[in-house]
Amino acid sequence: MDKRVKYSLKQKLSAVRSIISGKENAVSAARKLGSTDTSVYRWLNHYRQRGISGLKTPSGRYSGEFKLEVIRFMLKKRLSLMQTAILFGIAQDHTVGIWLRKYEDKGAAVLLKKQSALKESTMAKKPKKHRPVAERDAAKLAALEAELAYLRAENAFLKKLDALIQEEKAAQNKRPRPSGN
Repeated sequence: MDKRVKYSLKQKLSAVRSIISGKENAVSAARKLGSTDTSVYRWLNHYRQRGISGLKTPSGRYSGEFKLEVIRFMLKKRLSLMQTAILFGIAQDHTVGIWLRKYEDKGAAVLLKKQSALKESTMAKKPKKHRPVAERDAAKLAALEAELAYLRAENAFLKKLDALIQEEKAAQNKRPRPSGN
């Protein structure tokens, strides 16, 4: 489940225009929308760079060549993640950060790999370990039997303790009480 809240183009545009017109600042606009001021600043920067189209949510699918072009341009021009994202119309600067990390860790080839090839290679590295159903059931049964034995022993102990307490009370009742004379 995606925990991020999606804001409509109308909401983003309204917030940006109210900031530009001086009616409110980014913090109050963010508070009014239930967003973060960082998001509102990002919308403002995208709007200033690309206009209304900068506020539209892109598809999120980028080719390997595009990713590589973005990273190389960013490194060559010594731009920040946010500057690069705004310049190339990428909604989230952390997307560029992910590409940069992959580029620095594994080189250009990892950005050019198709997504399905990446998924297959990671799946091949991590085979799932499934125990047979009978083995899982046997382990569960053994644990339940051990718990049952413990509870039975505890119950017997408590019954014995109760019996001893009752005996002691009965013995105290039989003893003659000293007279107050």
